[in-house]
Amino acid sequence: MARILVVEDDTQVAVVVQEALESNNHVVDWVADGSDGLERISHYPYDLAIVDWNLPGLTGLEILKTYRESGGKMPILFLTGQSDVPNRVEALNLGADDYLIKPFAYAELMARIRALLRRPQQVQQKILEAQEIQLDLNTCTVTRCGEAVSLAPSEFALLELFMKNPGRLFSSKELLDRVFTLDSDATDEAVRQRILRLRKKIDVEGRDSLIKTVKGLGYKFEMEP
Repeated sequence: MARILVVEDDTQVAVVVQEALESNNHVVDWVADGSDGLERISHYPYDLAIVDWNLPGLTGLEILKTYRESGGKMPILFLTGQSDVPNRVEALNLGADDYLIKPFAYAELMARIRALLRRPQQVQQKILEAQEIQLDLNTCTVTRCGEAVSLAPSEFALLELFMKNPGRLFSSKELLDRVFTLDSDATDEAVRQRILRLRKKIDVEGRDSLIKTVKGLGYKFEMEP
């Protein structure tokens, strides 16, 4: 199982790609805007990104160039209608790992993804800690007092966001925009319920919750209760 980001503004293509990946047991996030795509790959531990060439916000090439210049090593596969050799050469020279021209066969897409995921990656140890809570960005696992904690993908994303930004106040709208991007029906109440479930899983009995509610404003994570 891999965590994969799809950056594609063609909804029909994105949905089919997402369904194909999820049917192969991958965890998939999808954004349609290039700026959102760059923010995602810069702050979340994806194993692979599938990026379209022409995107609103930032182009696929701009995402690639900025990400590589910042030291990003994650494999990036381009999906595009650009078939000219100079365009392909430019993308590969900027650090693209593979390139698939639309229209494409989904069997070929999946084969290329498997090949990219088999490549040995340069792993950097990234563990976030707060009291007895440890969040491992490499393995996408969480432990509390040394015991494994099972989190849903949205719960993991919430905890990761909080632990990377201790003390920062997030409104419900910010959390909806950053964590629930694929659920257009999510509401403030959905955020509240998800945080309640997360608290039950990570809080240590007898101690105040690390996730604080600031009435009327939102939520923040305190490294010390």
